[in-house]
Amino acid sequence: MRRIALLMLTASAVSALVVGVITATAGNGDRSMPQMSQMHHAMHASQATTVTAADLRVTLDRLLGEHAVLAMNATNLGVTGSKAFPAAAQALDRNSVALSQAIGSIYGAKAGKTFLDGPFMWRAHVKFFVDYTVATAKKDEAAKQKAVANLQTYTVRFGDFLAGATGLPKLALRNDLLGHVLELKGQLDAYAKHQYTKAATMYEHAYDHMFMTGDLLAGAIAKQKNLR
Repeated sequence: MRRIALLMLTASAVSALVVGVITATAGNGDRSMPQMSQMHHAMHASQATTVTAADLRVTLDRLLGEHAVLAMNATNLGVTGSKAFPAAAQALDRNSVALSQAIGSIYGAKAGKTFLDGPFMWRAHVKFFVDYTVATAKKDEAAKQKAVANLQTYTVRFGDFLAGATGLPKLALRNDLLGHVLELKGQLDAYAKHQYTKAATMYEHAYDHMFMTGDLLAGAIAKQKNLR
């Protein structure tokens, strides 16, 4: 009974924790994660000379792969009521900031800000996953359906945003984002049901998928910006 009470307490506080993380990080993104800040400055410095297509691909692949791992770690900890959840949520948001900085280094600060904080953009989809985690912990089917609906809207709105920036087809990007959403959702569903072998397999697939997404985006940007 005490474990159930702890789980429900953590679940009810998850959304508030993530909002707090977002608020705190938004004001000091560079100081919150030195390694990512160094990457951001390196991107700017190399743009003054030569940014290669390989540099861009490695950066996006790494950051997107980290996103998948950090997101699954956070939701797994959240659904079990772990005290480690706040630290995991902070690490996930630092990765979100680093991704926005990478996008901003290519398309400008305004685009980076929209990527991060626009309606149904990057941070929003993280929050929708937190909402789904909370609902899963509470066994609240209506709340789960609402979170899924928000994630579906994200795949359309964010996919269109990326298409407008990169020139890639909207449908291809929407489908790629939907695949990501379904993989993270499936991994959490399996983990919450104690189907750990299935969860581990889906964890690997979700991580691998991010490299395909990174390659897709990097290839389009490299072509657009004439990177070699």
